[in-house]
Amino acid sequence: MPKYKRNGNGAGTVTRLQGNRKNPFVAMSPAKRDEKTGKYSRSIIGYYPTERDARDALTLYRQCPPAIDVKTTFAELFEQWKEQGYRNISRSTIDVYNAAYAKFKPIHNFKMVDIKTPQLQFCIDRQAEEGVSHSTLQKMKVLAGLVENYAVQLDLIVKNYAEFIVLPKVEQEEKTIFTDFDLKKITESAENGNVMARHILIMCYTGWRIQEYLNLTIFDYDRAERTLKGGLKTEAGKNRVVPVPEKVRPYVEQFYSESDKLCNIPKRRFRTEFDEILVNLGIQKEGKKKITPHSTRHTYNSMLAKNGISVETRMKLMGQVSEDVNRKVYTHTELNELKKAVKSLLYYQKIPAKKRRF
Repeated sequence: MPKYKRNGNGAGTVTRLQGNRKNPFVAMSPAKRDEKTGKYSRSIIGYYPTERDARDALTLYRQCPPAIDVKTTFAELFEQWKEQGYRNISRSTIDVYNAAYAKFKPIHNFKMVDIKTPQLQFCIDRQAEEGVSHSTLQKMKVLAGLVENYAVQLDLIVKNYAEFIVLPKVEQEEKTIFTDFDLKKITESAENGNVMARHILIMCYTGWRIQEYLNLTIFDYDRAERTLKGGLKTEAGKNRVVPVPEKVRPYVEQFYSESDKLCNIPKRRFRTEFDEILVNLGIQKEGKKKITPHSTRHTYNSMLAKNGISVETRMKLMGQVSEDVNRKVYTHTELNELKKAVKSLLYYQKIPAKKRRF
């Protein structure tokens, strides 16, 4: 079967068959490697009367592959799913999915039609035995669900078997927060000019996640309304509006007067300096549960709760609203309610004089 004209590697092939035929041109798919045998093979897309027809069919095949083969493996389907699954998501989310996929290595070469809940559960249980975190197991389940759901859409399987995965139970741990005395130490350090102390204080009084905080620019700050707008992770969390309390507003104004970003410290160095100042202030101690940048978020929620702020309002401020998630603009009344809630934080740290010993 002589080749009529050679295409580039991975582009498929158009060949003219010998003899007097009605459709002498055959279009063949790009070569595909069998993971088990290591051999390459092609499939016939179709037979056509002219070379142009065959090349058009090959182009269409590359742009929109035909119905998926029943022999498709988990690895092959994952690669195909990425074409749509990785659209409009952040680099960090892609890294999370890639890491979760790697942990399903035992079934990478299994045919999707042969993968049921027991095979998926095996991978989860194996990782649990190796001591990976519950969060990582949850991410594995999410990825499995996305790939399985894609297989359902393609009529490759009849149901999403990832829905029946059972994650090991975890004991609910108490959230680590800064105490009143911790916040007083940080406040004093901030007043003495420590830059990291000022950043920690802003995070404690605004509730941003670390990456959300590092992403805030001067364009996210409304000086007239005295609010910050930003957020990541969920629809409810994106573009949320957080009033800036008077306690930390001078620091926010200072940082924006010096740069277009609220914080110019790289994430890794931020974590290092965060730990260093807490150790120096006697807040981070050996044997004590470690306080992390995310503890500032728990502290924010705790302060609001102790001041009697409703769960609904706290969820709005922290980007955890479950309703109206597509509404990005608050009414004037709602914004005033958020400001009123945040204003209550000014009175949280009043410590009786007799207890002021450090």
